[in-house]
Amino acid sequence: MGQAAAAGAHLLHTSEACLSGYAGIDFPSFEKYDWDALRLETTELRKLARNLNLWLVLGSAHFLDQKTKPTNCLYLIGPEGKLADRYDKCFCTEGDQKHYSAGDRLVTRDIRGVRVGLAICYDICWPQLYIGYREKGVTLMIHSFHNARSKGKNCLDTLNVRQVPTRCADNRIWAVCNNSSQPYSHWGSFIARPDATIPKQLAINQPGLLIHDFPDALSAGGWYHNFQPMHKRDDEIMNWGTPTKHPRQADGQAEP
Repeated sequence: MGQAAAAGAHLLHTSEACLSGYAGIDFPSFEKYDWDALRLETTELRKLARNLNLWLVLGSAHFLDQKTKPTNCLYLIGPEGKLADRYDKCFCTEGDQKHYSAGDRLVTRDIRGVRVGLAICYDICWPQLYIGYREKGVTLMIHSFHNARSKGKNCLDTLNVRQVPTRCADNRIWAVCNNSSQPYSHWGSFIARPDATIPKQLAINQPGLLIHDFPDALSAGGWYHNFQPMHKRDDEIMNWGTPTKHPRQADGQAEP
């Protein structure tokens, strides 16, 4: 966060479950999970965001109650250190559903003249999510991933670096995609643009800091590919898994 602020960044974006760890991958389950420790660290990062005057998109888990599965979330923390909003992963894999409740709402925010939308990992496999964000006026997706901690190569080595630029081209938007660098990590964090190019990407399996200015102009020779983007159906499903009606899930500014 200090390096980002010193470099002139206004927003820092982390990977999926960056602070909390990823249930089923980094640890077996949330049984006996130390939620107090997570709250303490979250509080310290909020103080640091305030001291650095920095927006922070923080990958974590959001506690609901002892009997309800938490959500896999992104906390959107403003430069005053307050929780501006929280996105809960809407499309959960079968593995996710063993540990997490699904999200049920899209989250947008206007930051320095750019409308951003929040998404997590498996969301990219469902085209309607990016369509839904475009219909809300989003021009930049903040998308966190955890395609790491694997034994070796598989389809994820190529899937997301192709899917994300395609979603961007389909919807005429940009995306910044942060992936965990824990080995084996299937791809390095990257920027995608509406001409389906990737202008910047970090090395695989190596932590680093990627800085990019938004909005940017399309590169020489780049162009929009889609002048009549698709609309999602009125009855389109917008989550995979089971959301809860818990008031702490409904409240995007609920404390961790």
